[in-house]
Amino acid sequence: MSIVKVKKRTILKNKKVKVIIIVISILIILIGIGSILYINIHGLSNNLNIKINGDKTTIVEVGSEYQDQGVTASYDNEKLSDIKVTGKVDNNKIGIYEITYTVKYKGIEKKIKRKVKVIDTTKPTINLVSSDINLVVGSQYTEPGYSAKDNYDGDITSNVKVTNNIDTSKIGEYKVDYTVSDSSNNTITISRKVNVIAKPKTETKVAVLNYHFFYDPSIGEVCNEGICEDVKDFRAQLDYLKQNNYKTLTMKEFRDWMYGVTEIPEKSVLITIDDGAMGTGKHNGNKLIPILEEYQMHATLFLITSWWDIENYRSPYLDIESHSNDMHNESWCQGVYRGARMLCQSDEQIRADLQKSIDVIGSKLAYCFPFYAYDNRTVNLVKSLGFDLAFIGGNAKATRSSDKWRIPRYPIMASTSLQSFINIVS
Repeated sequence: MSIVKVKKRTILKNKKVKVIIIVISILIILIGIGSILYINIHGLSNNLNIKINGDKTTIVEVGSEYQDQGVTASYDNEKLSDIKVTGKVDNNKIGIYEITYTVKYKGIEKKIKRKVKVIDTTKPTINLVSSDINLVVGSQYTEPGYSAKDNYDGDITSNVKVTNNIDTSKIGEYKVDYTVSDSSNNTITISRKVNVIAKPKTETKVAVLNYHFFYDPSIGEVCNEGICEDVKDFRAQLDYLKQNNYKTLTMKEFRDWMYGVTEIPEKSVLITIDDGAMGTGKHNGNKLIPILEEYQMHATLFLITSWWDIENYRSPYLDIESHSNDMHNESWCQGVYRGARMLCQSDEQIRADLQKSIDVIGSKLAYCFPFYAYDNRTVNLVKSLGFDLAFIGGNAKATRSSDKWRIPRYPIMASTSLQSFINIVS
């Protein structure tokens, strides 16, 4: 029995040895195959190349177009064009973005990434209402206003810091600094010059001139109304103003002077034109604008906004203010002639008309009463809509003590001689 047991043990031992040998052999074979595969795959991978064109980190100004330069891919010396690009750059939003380029070839995949930084280096802008200011010594400085905009943040007026070192009790030159920064810490500072000057010996008076129609008889044009102005006479009047160093005011300059925000030269006039009819626009004779631009002198047109397109009157030398939307009509109220439709309309109708004109013009610095016709009710309605000034007739000069909503003007007629014009402005 012992001999049989020995033989069985020997047989089992030999079988185990054989199994172990077989397993080891298989493992050796697998390792060899794996090594070969690794070597082959690694070799193939080394032959697949992908390279970013340009910088790995690209910087783009916000709002500018991002143009991806792509990558160059090759296998050995063979160029590859099948490249997958993923990722997106929002060039309108500050941030860091990632573009991934993927190339697959012969079962091998490679990726490379580019960073794109969208940044903002543009400084904001500050716009001042009015420019340099002259103040009479002892008067109070009133901030005319300002606004600030940024290309990325939009309206940042509320972020403006104002530094004021004005001493209105002392004659001298001062400045007000305006500083603002955007969300990217781009900062700008601008200044307004403020001159504190001595009190004038006499009160400044301004002749406000009122024209209507312009025509040129030398080319056959005819205008038979008393308010027609021959361009030859108009040129003679502007020649006198220019030769005698008169300043033709913008409506904003006149408004700021009336409100004590700034001083103006003693020789100043305000030229106004009513309606927008013959010769005042580019569509109806085009006499006024070319002459103003030639002389580089300013004027204000009081336009009836429902009658003509405002685009016919655009010029850097012509301000546009309201002469109503559609109230420039002679009217009778309950059998009584009132001279202007405005006096015959309800408060609601007047407010609606004025608001339409404001919406078209985009300003309510000044209003001109049609036909110079007004009463206390219509004056109060004009004030309630927020107009700073209103003009009538009157043949008198304007001063700071004038009623700001009943400012007198001199109508310039066809019969107004040059000497009469000189007497008016002098």
